[in-house]
Amino acid sequence: MPEWEEMTGTRRVVEAVVLPVGWGFLCGLALGVSAPLYLAGTVAGILGGIGGGAQHREASQALLRGLVGGTLFGLSILLGFEAGGAEEAEVHLPDPAILLLLLTVLPAFPLHWLGWRLRRRARPATPNG
Repeated sequence: MPEWEEMTGTRRVVEAVVLPVGWGFLCGLALGVSAPLYLAGTVAGILGGIGGGAQHREASQALLRGLVGGTLFGLSILLGFEAGGAEEAEVHLPDPAILLLLLTVLPAFPLHWLGWRLRRRARPATPNG
């Protein structure tokens, strides 16, 4: 897996913006159709934070990525649900629904940190650091 600094600008946008927005939107559509499908999709999306965090050299960068990714993912779930036109969600949403962001952003921090930490531990030690 390439590090953030090694990626092209296009790949950075795809991985940090397009993927959480697209997957969140699909999860939002699933929210109006099937509780198991929605839950499986959101767990997969949240666990994606491990891979996102692993792309960064600094913990602070991984955590910022978690904030951005978790926020985009949560907002996109809400947008996807609205776009799907379902009357009711198949899973209970917080009231107001925007509080769903707490459920996507808060787990993003430890998971992005975990990805960063695992990648750091997996790298061989270098003489200069």
